[in-house]
Amino acid sequence: MAQKPEMLPPEIFAKTTQLLVELCTISSSSGDSQGLSAMAARVAAELALRGLAPEIIPEDDGDGGSMPLLVARGPRIGDHPLVLVGHMDTVLDAVAPRLEGHRLWATGALDMKGGLAMLIGALDLMAARGKRPPDDLMLVLVPDEEVSGYISERAVRRWSEGARVLLVIEPGEGRADAETLVAGRRGLTEWKLDVTGRASHSGLAYWYGRSALAAAADWVAQAQAMSENGPGATVNVARMVAGDSDFVNGLATHHALLGTSRRRNVVSDRALAEGEARYLTPSDGVRIMERLARLTERTAGEREVSMLFLPGTGVPPVDPKGPGSPIAAQVTRLAAERGWRLEVEEDRGGISFPNYIADPSKIPIVDGLGPVGDGMHTREEYLDLRSLERRIVLMADLLAALANHP
Repeated sequence: MAQKPEMLPPEIFAKTTQLLVELCTISSSSGDSQGLSAMAARVAAELALRGLAPEIIPEDDGDGGSMPLLVARGPRIGDHPLVLVGHMDTVLDAVAPRLEGHRLWATGALDMKGGLAMLIGALDLMAARGKRPPDDLMLVLVPDEEVSGYISERAVRRWSEGARVLLVIEPGEGRADAETLVAGRRGLTEWKLDVTGRASHSGLAYWYGRSALAAAADWVAQAQAMSENGPGATVNVARMVAGDSDFVNGLATHHALLGTSRRRNVVSDRALAEGEARYLTPSDGVRIMERLARLTERTAGEREVSMLFLPGTGVPPVDPKGPGSPIAAQVTRLAAERGWRLEVEEDRGGISFPNYIADPSKIPIVDGLGPVGDGMHTREEYLDLRSLERRIVLMADLLAALANHP
């Protein structure tokens, strides 16, 4: 069934597109407090015109300054609101937007000012239909998603606590014959490997030495080989440094040794490796970390070195079969009823807002609801305006379906 032109009144589409161009004209790169404040003020004004109560909150940025957090509420939030989350910052500073056919080329058009404009357009469409958004709607927009996430992590955890549904208006992806939304997000656990061997002269006492570098390299090769295609866990070794203890422990001072012949005659007694494991389910996370711990014990014994495996910080995964699965299926049905195909990504590797929640398994989550395009984080970033039109309608339909009016 072909999409009907009257689904989205042309005047709403034109108004939304113009708003998006204006939002993309505001330079709001991460760390630009003035630009982010201007962005927050503009979006807040638009939301206030549509019946929400916006509040711009100065938040500690963890570096001695503050950044604006925008929270907008419906008339009756209650203890279990419908929470939408997104971000106002971009990786690059703004350049002049340009429209070419069905594409808007602009900084942040895709990631994710398009999602903000989509939401505002959806509120306009609901009003044109004689409907109002859910009374318990709460929108949380953070200023630092593209960098440290210091505010993002705390804000999402705080404002999503007890949410009846969490919707993320980050962009989906475009396929040849469909667009996507995201139901599953991988979690990760960082790790560190610390290896101590026995130094010796490589010419006079080679067999007396116990190479920490060789042991670490052996461990690294086997750890990477644990990575599984498909839904299984993956292990990434991000960096490794090895050599004699003075070199490794004083790398900032001794890095000039690299590329010289100095101290190449030493069997290395020190090695450090760092990386992360990613997984789609908590049980996979436990399993891969246990395998890495066993590998450490085995390799240390075989190589006659001391090896310490240290799990670090992590974020939980979002299970695609968890409580958000029925809503994801509902969204795909709503798209089909409007004549277009929407697929569900069950295994998105990148970290996003839902991973900041202490326990994502307790909240229905749907991610990737924003319009699609390409080139995010580059000067070739663009938004597909045809997708914007479809997603405005989809968001209006979804908010109507999730409305909690008495």
